[in-house]
Amino acid sequence: MNRTRVSVVVASALTILLILGLFGALSVIVGGRASATAVDDSASPAATGTLMPVPGDASTGNISEIKNVVLLLADDLDWATFNEVPRLKALMDKGTTLSNFVVTDSLCCPSRTSIFRSQFVHNHKVLSNVPETGGGWSKFNSLHLQRDCLPTWLQSNGVATSLVGKYLNGFPKGAPTPNFVPPGFTNFVTSISLNQSYKGYNYVLNENGKLRKYGNAPADYINDVLTAQATKIISTSTTPFFLEFSSYSPHTPAPVAPRNLGSHAGAQTPRTPAYNSRGIDEPAWLRALPTLGPKHLSNLDNLWTRRLEASESVADSYDALTAQLAASGHAQDTLIIVTSDNGYHVATHRLASGKQTPYREDSVVPAVLIGPGIKAGAVISQMTSTIDLAPTIAQLQGVQPPAWIDGRSLIPLLDGTVAPTWRTGILTENLARTRPGDPDFGVFEAPKFRALRTQSWLYVEYADRNVQLIDLVNDPFEVNNVARTTDPSIVAQLKAQLAALSTCAGPSCLVADSMPVPPAQIEDTPTETVMPGSSASPSGSPSASVTPSAIASASPVG
Repeated sequence: MNRTRVSVVVASALTILLILGLFGALSVIVGGRASATAVDDSASPAATGTLMPVPGDASTGNISEIKNVVLLLADDLDWATFNEVPRLKALMDKGTTLSNFVVTDSLCCPSRTSIFRSQFVHNHKVLSNVPETGGGWSKFNSLHLQRDCLPTWLQSNGVATSLVGKYLNGFPKGAPTPNFVPPGFTNFVTSISLNQSYKGYNYVLNENGKLRKYGNAPADYINDVLTAQATKIISTSTTPFFLEFSSYSPHTPAPVAPRNLGSHAGAQTPRTPAYNSRGIDEPAWLRALPTLGPKHLSNLDNLWTRRLEASESVADSYDALTAQLAASGHAQDTLIIVTSDNGYHVATHRLASGKQTPYREDSVVPAVLIGPGIKAGAVISQMTSTIDLAPTIAQLQGVQPPAWIDGRSLIPLLDGTVAPTWRTGILTENLARTRPGDPDFGVFEAPKFRALRTQSWLYVEYADRNVQLIDLVNDPFEVNNVARTTDPSIVAQLKAQLAALSTCAGPSCLVADSMPVPPAQIEDTPTETVMPGSSASPSGSPSASVTPSAIASASPVG
């Protein structure tokens, strides 16, 4: 396979032409309306902070009018699932979408700690979900991180802070009492039933220090109970307030609210080029996996259907929260952020189901911001991260976060004043393995890894010394490893940035994340993807800047 390194000017021009050719298809995908996406090009409007709203659908108000923030955090919600739930996908028309929103770790507790602390995993050191492997709430607590994180920053400035729903894995193990309320929360409602909470019924809630048991009646479905608690808090809130509504949906086993049963009957896992595929020069851990058989794939389609129906509850919560904001007079002074702690894969790369890989399904998650001054129908393609949530929320609510944080405020991207030095790449780490008993334990797991994601490249170094390089321009479904066939100078440049990000802390992260990145490459011949029952599949979209909905909605192959 011949690969020709072209100049940045030529690559940019070709990319723009390709995007123009795709524009008509994208306008159909996003609700039948034109939703322009920034191209991967330093001269693009998005790179200079210019957003592209849906024609005739502009936001109202000004960002400065935001006084309150509601963070709706789903559990294991990936882009493909998001796009198959119409009410969730429709949110992209209401606000600004971050199309390259990357998690620090595709695992619940490390990711949620990064949201609270605005730190990469190697800095906050909560490595996993359980204490046995260096994680869980007990590790978070033992390091005294709750005393210095987003809720405490906000509360110290007079912001009423609430958490309703999933907190940190393992809570309240190690707490003084089962009804313990951590510092930093004006309102605190969470389950103390550990893994039972994921089943949706027969759990106990800590409701501001009072324990209450729920049973298995339809009215006890956990997401509905939590939504009612959150709307009650909004109904009595005075400005300013911060509410994190943290759903347990659609985390496995993905229980479904009775009203949503059958809403996605007959759904199938998207048959993208990554579906049950074997790529070129795969890393050793992945190469060893067999192709999934028909019965297994059928079972995974059933899991996919449950996940879609469980995700309807996330949409239910959004509808209830926004209705209560309107009824309470806060519709025009509240920012709503809809996102997830991590993604989830089902049948991609011959992996059955789970997370903890560097691939897009697990590590790039939906993120939509809706509120005063936020452009409706706009897409921001710059590299953003879960570590950016805390400084963004803090800035909006008049709080100066500590100097040691690793993240950046998103406000310059949202209001169009972004500096030319906005980051070029972002880090995802997985620094511990799961164990049986962890709700996220998987039989087939990637080795521990560190990964650099840019708009054009995904570069991964595994603990077993395997290296993987994905050309996102020519292979947006992330199937083939081109580390051996790519210009060594490009590999060296990516390796250097990954090394810098993997050891950065605080201000040095703002240097490491904005190092120059290699230009995209244009292939002379299409990249091949080996698929079950065929010699090759159609190549993916030629542009890494295609929207997540375009990737998730690709035509079936094989």
